[in-house]
Amino acid sequence: MKVTRPPSTIPSMGAGDGRYSSNQYTAFAYGKDAVRRRSSMHQHHEVDIDTGNLPDAVDEQPFHTPDMANVLGIPDSQVTPAVEQAIGRLMVRINGLSENLSDLKKHQAYLARSEGRDPFTGAMSRPAFMQILENEMAVQGTDRTMRMLLVCELSNIDEILQRHGQECKDGLFKYVHQIMADFIMSPHHLGYLGCNDFAALLYNVDKDDTRLRIDAVVRQINQSPFSHKGKFIAVKPVFGIYQARNGDTANSALNAADFALRAEKEMRLAQLERIPFGI
Repeated sequence: MKVTRPPSTIPSMGAGDGRYSSNQYTAFAYGKDAVRRRSSMHQHHEVDIDTGNLPDAVDEQPFHTPDMANVLGIPDSQVTPAVEQAIGRLMVRINGLSENLSDLKKHQAYLARSEGRDPFTGAMSRPAFMQILENEMAVQGTDRTMRMLLVCELSNIDEILQRHGQECKDGLFKYVHQIMADFIMSPHHLGYLGCNDFAALLYNVDKDDTRLRIDAVVRQINQSPFSHKGKFIAVKPVFGIYQARNGDTANSALNAADFALRAEKEMRLAQLERIPFGI
């Protein structure tokens, strides 16, 4: 008998525009709507399954010992009171295992949702962002999509931590993420890499457009600074930009963007050193 199996709700990476991950967290990294759109593109396919030994639809009525005995292959003449008790204990155990399995699936779904987001900042977690970046680098050059990688470092976080404490640092990271998210929205991706670093992957955006977004983020931070215990906290973000190329990997692209960020920091330091003392 041929049974039609519906398409999986978790799309495989394969060819295409590279927006869809093969791992189990793709729905949380890319968005549920994107997954549904991707799933609708897959046609139903048929697989040969031997259904000859499958039981008929199970009645939702409580099980009966004689019925279970037949299922287990025990002749009616051998269904003694002891056998009935054993079957009853077996079914109680099976029901308990089924409930435990249901709880485990719920817990796994909760972990999947938590895995996609960083609890510290609310941004996409590093594993989820790196999985997307890896997928995108794998298809770079197979389509016409331009992929721009942006990294952001909050360069004076150590100073802020020493002066204002951990609570201020935590709030500041969430504040910066919220501002960056206003200018880096879907279909682009914004993640937190850990330490002092955020990263974003932008599609069909050139360097000039990326710099405009950077300027908007810096301007918003300066115009509406983060407030902690009645004090405005000045934060100094530094950015690096890299346009992905054919043959890049996730790590090589990230290293190239980080190299651009270091160059930006050195240029700023050199400019400060050229300023006459006392001005």
